[in-house]
Amino acid sequence: MFKSKVLQNAAIRILVPPMMGLLFYGSWAFWVNSDHGQMAAFKAACTQGGYSFTITLVLALLIEWLFKILKPVKFRFFWVGIVSCSLLYATSWGVNALTGTPNILLTILPGATVSTVYTIVYIATLKKLELNQA
Repeated sequence: MFKSKVLQNAAIRILVPPMMGLLFYGSWAFWVNSDHGQMAAFKAACTQGGYSFTITLVLALLIEWLFKILKPVKFRFFWVGIVSCSLLYATSWGVNALTGTPNILLTILPGATVSTVYTIVYIATLKKLELNQA
């Protein structure tokens, strides 16, 4: 049996990480853009914080959905990760470019790194849950 009851609860698994992302990455974006003035830093914080919440929520829902529909596909773990991370990187860069974030790479680098690890751990968790249900 999978040890953590918290991770077995889909609502918690899906909603808590986006809230954490909002707070952490909004703060990070404010800090790395603070040399460009308070308004630019605040705009970057709202952009990255809001984006982090949204993309983490969408990412979790996408991972859950892909994991289910790709069950018969070989290398499912790999394909779910590639599709999810590609969406993450492309939209993160695009949203920040559209809003005029001055230091896009520095703004998205921590989020992209952590989100890649998050994606791998999330998929592994779903695999463990699936194995325990069998």
